[in-house]
Amino acid sequence: MRRLLLIRHGLPDYRVRAAGDEIPGPPLSAIGCAQARQAAAVVARYPVATVYSSPLSRTRMTAELIASAAARPVRVAVDLREWHRSETLHAVGARLARWLVGWLRAREECAAVVSHASPLLAILRAALYLPHVGWWRPGRPEALELSSGDRFEVTMASVFELTFTPARVSARCLFHPEPRIHHLSRGRRRPGLPRPVPGLGENTVVERPNWLRLLGAPRCSR
Repeated sequence: MRRLLLIRHGLPDYRVRAAGDEIPGPPLSAIGCAQARQAAAVVARYPVATVYSSPLSRTRMTAELIASAAARPVRVAVDLREWHRSETLHAVGARLARWLVGWLRAREECAAVVSHASPLLAILRAALYLPHVGWWRPGRPEALELSSGDRFEVTMASVFELTFTPARVSARCLFHPEPRIHHLSRGRRRPGLPRPVPGLGENTVVERPNWLRLLGAPRCSR
């Protein structure tokens, strides 16, 4: 069985006037560092070989705290960067699917990925729904069709687990830190956001058939 731990960065310091989708972007705030340490304690329970990180400051700082707790190296991967304003959703999904297939080909048994909400959701969708369930609107590849995969609430410094066997892929929410924050709006914390399917709550576990070989991934060992 192969395992990926997906971690969103902690709360950035938005007092630093830097675009969130440009390198370096804002660093972590004090709250964000505390959130990242909580996530690091969760990741340290797993035998991760490498901590992969987006190149932006907030993810690299989060990854360094996690790598220090796990005594593992940090490896920056450009494909894990934030969704840039010049990109379509289709482009984001394609590059994260490419990164996921590349990781599966490398045969690493367990690793951690520190990135942003949109790229992490793209990895979850690629693993769980592509290519056997269509989630692009017909004729509009840039427009995302909401699915249950979007009901994972990827809060700042949250930790998710993806596991791969020859037959199945499963995703599970492992941890949300305190304070639990989705994002800031005009300098104020917003503890929650409307869900794509109102009233159905947050997913904790999703399991699907493993069809990643259709994207070029190797068959996983048991």
